[in-house]
Amino acid sequence: MQCYDAVISGAGPAGCSAALFLAAKGHRVLLLDKARFPRDKTCGDGVTAASSSLLEEIGVMEVVKQRLGDLPEIQGVTLSSPAGTVVRGRLLKVKRFSGGDYVIPREMLDDCLVSCVREHPDVTFLDNAAVTSITMDGQRARSLSTSRGDFSGRVIIGADGSYSPLASQLHLNNTSKEHQGFAIRAYFSKVEGLTDTIEIHYDRSIGSGYGWIFPMGEKRANVGVGITSRNMERRRLKRMFEQFIETNPFAVAKLRHARMESGTLKAYPLPLGSFRGKRSRGNVLLAGDAASFVDPLTGEGIFYALQSGRYAAEAASRAIGEDETRASAYYEKLWRKEFLFHDFRVGYLLQSLLQHEFIMESLLKFASGKQRRADLLAAVIGHNRRKIELLKMLIPFF
Repeated sequence: MQCYDAVISGAGPAGCSAALFLAAKGHRVLLLDKARFPRDKTCGDGVTAASSSLLEEIGVMEVVKQRLGDLPEIQGVTLSSPAGTVVRGRLLKVKRFSGGDYVIPREMLDDCLVSCVREHPDVTFLDNAAVTSITMDGQRARSLSTSRGDFSGRVIIGADGSYSPLASQLHLNNTSKEHQGFAIRAYFSKVEGLTDTIEIHYDRSIGSGYGWIFPMGEKRANVGVGITSRNMERRRLKRMFEQFIETNPFAVAKLRHARMESGTLKAYPLPLGSFRGKRSRGNVLLAGDAASFVDPLTGEGIFYALQSGRYAAEAASRAIGEDETRASAYYEKLWRKEFLFHDFRVGYLLQSLLQHEFIMESLLKFASGKQRRADLLAAVIGHNRRKIELLKMLIPFF
């Protein structure tokens, strides 16, 4: 059996981030993925400045820009309420982030991540390698069994997506409907009226969620709908998507002469970060969607995937030098300090509040009254400002 300092299942943003940060610390890493790359990944494709800054740090943005050429930056966020109130906020630069805001197709982004992984001498990458089981000895994972053989690692990192086999086997998966969502997206070409802003539209046909239109350049757009799954039993996601593109005035104006690209309409789960469970056990750490690290307010997951991958690498590296089963304690401390209150608890509270149309309408009307309020709303969506600042803006309505 081949042995490594760390074995990582899943080569999306979380797994590649963990692999590259671990390799930078001098550890031997095996990265596995069940798919053969390049492969499509259903997503809204929004990459915030916080995310692109992390991608710059591990050398991925350079590869992305080489492949995509002149990558246009997103400059703002346009939001609309069910009653038609419109807010246009600017995504202003902040000193702590060196990167910009972009819309990057996940197939391209993930392939660039994997390209960087392949080039690193301390990372072995195997695609077409599906994990079938994990062998545990008490709190210590001994090995992973895969379709390409068995591998052991001093630390195991599960970054294998929303339906993570590792999370399920260890009973760490998010099974709470209250802390899950679903989204559906498609790519459209010949889209009219696109600008350098992303659009988020709250619509009565969607209920506790929103529709989006994200510009991708050359009259292409990622268009989708996201909703919390507590309402899924009485709402069919595909029909909600159809209603959004057929009746929402902003979507109708842009998609009137557009064409949905064949095979791109796909749905995907959103395991929300408001889920209260642990994300690790012993020397096994979960990251990204496998760890239910999706923003409960916006549905964004790329930043949390990259950052949780980084934290998993930090916890694993520290534990490898001591006792590998301490990795869990180190990891739980890192992600909870960063994410738990400001991103997940406050995000879940805001999600619950904004499901009430009166509160939603009042907030957007208030934000539309002054540019700095609109900019704050955009900054929270773009991870440039804390959600607690948006919550404070809601206080006058109670």
